[in-house]
Amino acid sequence: MKTILIFAWFILLSVPVFGLNRYPEWFLFPRKYPKVITGYSYSGNTAEFDAENMYCAYRSCVVYGTLEIYQDPQNNEWLKNSDYYYYFSPDSVQKIHGHLVELDSFATEIITGDYIAAFELPPVDSTFESPWIEVSTLPKPDWLEKAFWQDETYYYGVGLYTSTGNENDAWKTAEEQGIFAILTNLAVAVFKLRQTEQNADESSASMMEISFLNLRYLLNNIKILERYPDNENQVYYTLVRIPKQDVHTPMLGK
Repeated sequence: MKTILIFAWFILLSVPVFGLNRYPEWFLFPRKYPKVITGYSYSGNTAEFDAENMYCAYRSCVVYGTLEIYQDPQNNEWLKNSDYYYYFSPDSVQKIHGHLVELDSFATEIITGDYIAAFELPPVDSTFESPWIEVSTLPKPDWLEKAFWQDETYYYGVGLYTSTGNENDAWKTAEEQGIFAILTNLAVAVFKLRQTEQNADESSASMMEISFLNLRYLLNNIKILERYPDNENQVYYTLVRIPKQDVHTPMLGK
């Protein structure tokens, strides 16, 4: 009997959990659940700890970064490399610490005990419900076609990361990449404009040297709108939105 139980447990650990095949709607389509705060367990921290920090960071944070920009002389494409980190007030975390109410959660890795949870600040809706959605039934979103765009009110960025590693880390990285897609594309657009102004006479244009820009942004009201797990290509995608009025930087004159 003991041998059978051990074998059964090994089989259980080998089977993919819900995180690979299906997700709750609140996770895939957070725009439908505007009060939900998503938290990921990682590096020994609880999902509640992450939710508290990310709630405060997405409400207001300062992003410092370095952007490397150069032009490929072969095909006239603009290339960029970026490195960022963001800061938010620890006092804001203290104000909500211990107040989040967990609404739902699901496991992403049985062996490590990783999970993703949905939280909400009081008052909590006692009728909260969210159906589960099979990944295989999801149509490919139109927003995967480009990394950055804007309308009259918002900037949009698409982040992606491989799903071959730790799932929680992959989703969090995809969120960060979505934010950085907005910031780097804004910086490159301004930089290209300045270069065009400086090199108006094409006959005197010369090969551009690599330029390094030190950037600083104040961001408010960052929103995760959708998440899409592309299991076929092993990539996770995240759609991020930031109001134009909430992106402040000297570079844009704001």
